[in-house]
Amino acid sequence: MNVEFSWPKSIDAKLGAGVVALYNDAIKSTTVIGYTAPLDEEAGGKVVDALRDSLDKNAISLFAIRKEDDLVGMAILSASEMPNCKHIANLSKGIIRSDFQKSGLMKTAFLSIAEHCEREGHDLITLDVRENSVPHQIWSSIGFKPYGVLGDYARVDGVSHPGVFMYQPTAELKQRLSAPPAAPQPAPRFLPNEEFRLKLREELESRITLTHPLVKTLLADEPKWDLLRFMTLQGYQLTKHFLEYIETLYHHCPRGKHKRRLLFNMFEEETGRFSKTDNHVTLMENFIRAIGISDAERDRAVALPRTRELIDYRMDLVRDRRTFHMGAAAVMIASEGQNLETAAGEARHDLLPRLYNLTETDLQFFSVHQKEDVGHVKEGISLVAHICDTVKMQQEALEAVRRTCDLFYGMYDGVAEACGV
Repeated sequence: MNVEFSWPKSIDAKLGAGVVALYNDAIKSTTVIGYTAPLDEEAGGKVVDALRDSLDKNAISLFAIRKEDDLVGMAILSASEMPNCKHIANLSKGIIRSDFQKSGLMKTAFLSIAEHCEREGHDLITLDVRENSVPHQIWSSIGFKPYGVLGDYARVDGVSHPGVFMYQPTAELKQRLSAPPAAPQPAPRFLPNEEFRLKLREELESRITLTHPLVKTLLADEPKWDLLRFMTLQGYQLTKHFLEYIETLYHHCPRGKHKRRLLFNMFEEETGRFSKTDNHVTLMENFIRAIGISDAERDRAVALPRTRELIDYRMDLVRDRRTFHMGAAAVMIASEGQNLETAAGEARHDLLPRLYNLTETDLQFFSVHQKEDVGHVKEGISLVAHICDTVKMQQEALEAVRRTCDLFYGMYDGVAEACGV
């Protein structure tokens, strides 16, 4: 495509008119640009004047994409004036004109932005975007990762929308966009029942969160009580929601043996009758007390953004009848399967007592799940294999297992970041 990328140092009348036209094109097709109505002459003039003033003060860099004399894309980069933060560039108002959005222009444009950031010494690129919007999906697809969520990020027609704050190292973005296109993969085929069951288990077992560096740190050398308590309070956020996942799956599950088995699962979660223990949330609360956390401190704890992402991902899947197969895969295979993990042949409840002087009773939450979830995962694989009767459903279920396991790993990443480990 015959387009020109540039970083203009000033805005003349023609470029200013192009900026306003580009804003108005975006406003017509989306509400994520921040305006509810097209810019008239006065409002457009204020936008251009503000950009011109920021350029004159070297507060921003303006990225322009031109097709002949027309402005067809733009972005604004701003860097902190603080010496310790000059390695970060924040991207805003990344716009490509609607008739150019499916032309492949975005990849080359972002590569040009990455190269500019590299020249300017910006090693990290950040941006923020409304959650689950098309731009959010685009930024995610080219490697931007979340580092925070703001619940009341934008209000449109009186409705509040959350926003996601994202980042990516410049070198990673450049490498990702410079890489040659991958060879085309053969179209997925429908897998026979036994082969599909094996694939589901392979997806689970290939992503073992017990190997996360944070867990290794927790179990190495000497007790790290603060880390154990912080990790446990994040795990508790998951435990509180688990019965609701199972209840919702039971509600949507077709009648038959799988529905009955979900009922047994619910009964055990609520009563602990089969394991001859107690309600599973109560078991977790007992463990929390055993490691020195008061009930008041437990109840004040809130989910970190990465923990919340895992909670919400599974909740969204189980609540929608159309994604029942994905919700079952995420909860009954990927989530229940986390409790089957071992390191060097030993489970969590075998490893913790050595350093933390915990008793068998203290650790019942983990030992019970280690036993019970063998059957739960087996049933989850049986259920998912039974209901996935198309290639699309099989692929979606495999992706749900993969994504859930990755989100568990991401939760540990979030704990590590919060604790400075």
